[in-house]
Amino acid sequence: MSDAGADVTAPREVSAPVAAPLALALIGTGGVGRNVTRLVRGRPQYRLAAAYSRNPTHQRQDIGSLAGGGPLGVTVSGDRNSVLEAGADVLLVATTSFLSEVADHIEAGLAAGMDVLTTAEEAAFPWILDEALATRLHQAALAAGRSVLGAGLNPGFIFDTLLLTASAIAWDVRSIAIRRVVDVSGFSATVQQRLGIGFTADEFAGGVAEERITGHIGFPQSFHLAAASMGKSIQRIDKAFEPLLAAENLAGASLTVRAGTTGGFVQRYTAYCDDAPWMSAEFVAHVAPGSVGCRTTDEITIDGYNGLHLTLDPGCQPQLGTAAMLANVMPRLREAPAGFITVADLRIPHTRPSSATFD
Repeated sequence: MSDAGADVTAPREVSAPVAAPLALALIGTGGVGRNVTRLVRGRPQYRLAAAYSRNPTHQRQDIGSLAGGGPLGVTVSGDRNSVLEAGADVLLVATTSFLSEVADHIEAGLAAGMDVLTTAEEAAFPWILDEALATRLHQAALAAGRSVLGAGLNPGFIFDTLLLTASAIAWDVRSIAIRRVVDVSGFSATVQQRLGIGFTADEFAGGVAEERITGHIGFPQSFHLAAASMGKSIQRIDKAFEPLLAAENLAGASLTVRAGTTGGFVQRYTAYCDDAPWMSAEFVAHVAPGSVGCRTTDEITIDGYNGLHLTLDPGCQPQLGTAAMLANVMPRLREAPAGFITVADLRIPHTRPSSATFD
């Protein structure tokens, strides 16, 4: 600190170098890939370099037009090598929830010299699911000097980045409770059915037993990430998965739910540490949340000496929030240490300037 009366020199004006746009390659041109395209096309700090899809109806289309805007001069290819050879900085793999099904794409992206970001929920904290595979991918990332990250809205933000940020003002954390209510009416019929929408009670129970109906995937990953960050060890996780049957027909954008079938569901997960409940989550997903007396909200409660209750009202919109988190985390991924990392290893992501307006 300067003494009183000492000369004070004004800071020098330094011109920051103009960075080249971050070049992005896509594997997967479903809803997530198209929404990310919509978002980054209006940001001068990003450039869509290439896109790959196994969907023959998407191939040979311009990714900009496919995403609902003007052409970007990037044709969706059915040849993955064309994406790997595009010289991109970041590869976004937005195809499935399961680590084993994206592992080959991750390894190929690393070998091509890219940092890899995937929406696979199981990749948010992969060591609890398949430690051998997670270690193999971590070693491949270290060898390439690149980073791998599993992220999105949830896991990625609500149950982890937002929770960990909120915990920064906590003196201690005795327990955590999270509640999320989501309107899933905008999801595709395929995703809705995988979640558990549109089934009789018996069909729902059978689908859950056979793992064809999954509901939300990612609770264990988010729980273990929070526990590892806060120095806790999870002993077990209890779970419940209950259908919400529609009292009347509910028309959605992709799927009409008949009365008596599942318009939504409730999932409850509780993680135990030191023989006591430590972190719990309730997830309510529905095509018409108001019909069951719910409104879309996200709530986090941290119990402790300086406890808090945080509410986002309305809650995070799943499609738009996912695309935003993915786009905003990419520059942080480029700065991150090499290896298979988590959102806890990143600098805080934030939005970036855009020249576009959105309806």
